[in-house]
Amino acid sequence: MSSKAIVEPSETERRNIEQACIALCIDYCEIVDAKDYQRMREVFAADAQYYSPAAPDKLIQGADAIVAYLSHIPAALVTQHLACNIRVRAESDDAATGSCKILLFTADGSTPETPDGPKAAETQRIGIYHDRYVRTPAGWRIAERRGKGLLHT
Repeated sequence: MSSKAIVEPSETERRNIEQACIALCIDYCEIVDAKDYQRMREVFAADAQYYSPAAPDKLIQGADAIVAYLSHIPAALVTQHLACNIRVRAESDDAATGSCKILLFTADGSTPETPDGPKAAETQRIGIYHDRYVRTPAGWRIAERRGKGLLHT
């Protein structure tokens, strides 16, 4: 049994943890939309667990597997993920939990683009991620992300 006591973070540290984890939610969206999947290693812990909203019962284990999974998103699919209602709760100096609602807009990037961008697909989605965060030597990372669809058009 460990003798290490759990210490509540100070108010300043709690806010720093919250901001670092909120940034991970936003970074995730920007990385997926840019199709720069290799950068997911900056978001997920090396041994992270990921459950996609598209397959909420399928575990994708590890940052490398998450990169491989996301890399299968069709190149012609234009996505715009909007993160909102982000909640983070610092549990200790090294752990936090949270949730993030996602508005997902998609378009077929192979169609002609207008000055307003490509026309959005008819079906759009709202989902939620439930996250567990950990502090690693490289900084805060997502240890577990569970996605679930909530609504669609």
